Amino acid sequence: MNNIYICLLIILFLPTSSFAQDIGNNQEPVEISADVTLEWLQNEKQYVANGNVEAKQGDVTILTDKLIADYRDDGKGGNVDIWQLTAEENVQIKNTDSTATGDYAVYNVETGLATLTGKNLKLTTPDQVISAQKSMEYNANKGVAKAIGNAKIIRETNTLSANTITANFTKDSNGKQILNTAKASGGVTIKTPDEIITGNSGIYNAKNNTVKISGNVKITRDPNTLEGDRAEVNLTTNISKMFVAPNSGKRVKGVFFPSSKNNDNKGTK
Repeated sequence: MNNIYICLLIILFLPTSSFAQDIGNNQEPVEISADVTLEWLQNEKQYVANGNVEAKQGDVTILTDKLIADYRDDGKGGNVDIWQLTAEENVQIKNTDSTATGDYAVYNVETGLATLTGKNLKLTTPDQVISAQKSMEYNANKGVAKAIGNAKIIRETNTLSANTITANFTKDSNGKQILNTAKASGGVTIKTPDEIITGNSGIYNAKNNTVKISGNVKITRDPNTLEGDRAEVNLTTNISKMFVAPNSGKRVKGVFFPSSKNNDNKGTK
């Protein structure tokens, strides 16, 4: 009780309160600061920060209105291990060159996994923006992001949308985080300036700017269409290959319309 009282006195007389604790075997400390209050709830084994909160560990920074830090201790006054950070309202999670946003987030300090929910779920990286309506999972340590519910990746002039998208990142020689692959499932749609590709599932390869899509595939370019069981599309060269499933008895199909110019010429002859 005396410890809590001392902590509250510090909060009352300092414009910004902060603390730092070592995280288990991780050599990087967690540092939390706030403009309003910082409480130490010993019975609940929590620190609670309010007002323009900032939490840092290594390259990860969490900005939010309220933060709850859950910790473990050995019961002997030894090290305190903060294992989970829960952020509420106006959440931003930043890591080197990426930023994830949402209304609510749970960040597992030990695994590096952040799960965000609420409105305006978005992950912004140097080359693309990933958004979702249901939830966004992001693990900067593993370079994996999973967007669920009307998920989208906007990359330059192309958009990939589906019910679920799992993006895998890697780092180049300069340490910049770049997209490697994106796996999409459930109502997949790819829109480019020239065509629309739809199917049940797909894999986008960012290095080659190609996509493999399968299940009720349809490629639409103006009025012309191609249909089949799966397709391979090069978004740089605009070369598309349509395939049928083995032993399905189906055929690939294309519908091609003559140009209006040709129609006009025919009418004048």
